[in-house]
Amino acid sequence: MQCIVNRRDQFSAVGRYWFPELSEIENLEKFGAYSKFPGHGHNYVLFISMIGELDEYGMVLNLSDVKHVIKEEVTGQLDFSYLNDVWTEFQQTLPTTENMARVIWERLAPHLPLVRVQLFEHPQLWADYQGEGKQANLTIRTHFSAAHRLAPNLSADKYGRCTQTHGHNYHLEMTVAGEIDSRTGMIVDVAALNRVVEDYVVKIFDHSCVNEDIPYFADIVPTTENISRYIHGLLESPIDGLGVKLSNVKLFESHQLWADYSGQDMEGYLSISTHFSSAHRLAHPDLSLAKNTEIYGKCARVNGHGHNYQLEVTIKGDIDSSTGMVIDLGALNQIITDYVIEPFDHTFLNKDVAFFNQVVPTAENIALYISNTLRSPIQDLGATLYKVKLVESPNNACEIYAADSESISVNTAVSQPVLAIV
Repeated sequence: MQCIVNRRDQFSAVGRYWFPELSEIENLEKFGAYSKFPGHGHNYVLFISMIGELDEYGMVLNLSDVKHVIKEEVTGQLDFSYLNDVWTEFQQTLPTTENMARVIWERLAPHLPLVRVQLFEHPQLWADYQGEGKQANLTIRTHFSAAHRLAPNLSADKYGRCTQTHGHNYHLEMTVAGEIDSRTGMIVDVAALNRVVEDYVVKIFDHSCVNEDIPYFADIVPTTENISRYIHGLLESPIDGLGVKLSNVKLFESHQLWADYSGQDMEGYLSISTHFSSAHRLAHPDLSLAKNTEIYGKCARVNGHGHNYQLEVTIKGDIDSSTGMVIDLGALNQIITDYVIEPFDHTFLNKDVAFFNQVVPTAENIALYISNTLRSPIQDLGATLYKVKLVESPNNACEIYAADSESISVNTAVSQPVLAIV
């Protein structure tokens, strides 16, 4: 089975957008405040995603080793640096967020099995790079406040108070894809991109009652799924006009519920975020304490330790033309509660969950178990489990894509214990 593991790191640095062949006024016109001397700085947050098969101990990588590689090759050099001078790659091409993500990939690729480099300039702007030449993604985040109600024809028993008019502080993440310019380091003019989103989305939705003020939703149920699909339609053409392609629209109704739409007809994605608090110990019962300590370090201590786990469950399916939903949300929440939260919350996993009596409860194994457990009941609701993401700590997380784990049954995993470490 392949598993994706994520490692978070950070650094603080200063950079300047400046072409020496242009005058100060010309640079200011081209780059705005980013051109001002001596430069601008950010607390950059870096996520490195890596993929691989579990080895004989169930590990993709030892994340302690990964931490040292990232520090030696990237953060140790960039932290408290002047970006334009620290790496030669930034002398010809400006150190934009997307170009930095690309160069970080190039420096780490010889050492790590990368699948993605994600670099946050700040919480409203970040870049993703996946090793595809000069192709990169850039995401901006904004928000609007709006009221809505689910259609009166939907059962109040099934959809509760959502059939009454209520409101949300929506957060919108809009991702575009394009080619990094060899001189500016940009895929798009971010200021122009922000203006498009403001003019075509925020001005329309902010402080509105979606059902009443936006004609499209007079007959269309304004669920999060349908709103994200509509926003995608509003933005696709004007973003094409900026020379990039709209890749994805992610709309958060709350920090616990969001929808993704990427332009695939009626197919949408819905994610639920929840949490549970558990203790665990990384130690296989057939190994000695010395051997477990050698493999798992302090995570093998005999009395265990604990985490506030954050769980994200993403499902995909067609947006129903009547309900506007990919899945019955109440039923999905109940499944996650019954199959995961109730059995896991406030437990010592090794002792209280039978599956982990013999299987080491690492983040990878927990996520795999959750994926295998949820797949069938979600399918019974008419949707497909797409991804399970488990965040063990701010720095470590793992992702299981359901299609990749289909061949691994819970029974097989019990009879053949898997060791893993994060």
